[in-house]
Amino acid sequence: MYERQRGLAVYRHQGKGPQVVLIHGAMDRAAGMLRIARRLKGHAIVRYDRRGYGRSGSAPPMASFDDQVEDLATVIGGRASIVFGHSYGGVIALALAQQGNVPIDAVVVYETPRAWEAWWPPPAGEGLPAADAAEQLVRALAGDAAWETMPGAAQRARRAEGEALMAELRAQRTRRFDASLLAVPLTVGVGSASGERTQRAARLTASEASHGRLRIVEGAAHAAPMTHPSSIAALIREWLP
Repeated sequence: MYERQRGLAVYRHQGKGPQVVLIHGAMDRAAGMLRIARRLKGHAIVRYDRRGYGRSGSAPPMASFDDQVEDLATVIGGRASIVFGHSYGGVIALALAQQGNVPIDAVVVYETPRAWEAWWPPPAGEGLPAADAAEQLVRALAGDAAWETMPGAAQRARRAEGEALMAELRAQRTRRFDASLLAVPLTVGVGSASGERTQRAARLTASEASHGRLRIVEGAAHAAPMTHPSSIAALIREWLP
């Protein structure tokens, strides 16, 4: 089922148990969570294009990080949920969960950045025009060949998402979550093929939580929701009845 909430494109799939809410990272969209959703068939699944991306590109731009948190709370509604966040999506999931005022049963994150740390490098694309920064990130994630073969309309759409990207990069410089404040279980995933900085962030976030666990996804890097969706689905399934 497709609906609009707060100007966002929301996709709901009916099923059993607590709903699973899938939150994509920067320069992505709900479609990037589809492979995970397919491996959780039979469960209630919610995906949405975050503010500034995909079919939510016409939503008002993010005025503050709180807009992202409020968007997620609205999408969850009053139904008990397992929340999964990839990359920046994990920042949003953790920020909401630590408030303790939304029915979240567990949080699963994969390679969520800790960009406020002194050892975290400056954001890629800093100093570039927003559209160029967006193109640079897509090229870095998908490869130059994938960008060059992308239809012109798709390239323009991705470059238009640069403003949302830059707003999110700026917002990350302030600490947005503290896993020690979570009252619910937390699973932190990280790919075995990812770099030491990413591994360090995952270990630290998992260790902060009183009910935290670290899971290594063998052979995966940052794009695991696309390349290793069965492994990501398995992390989520640990919390499903």
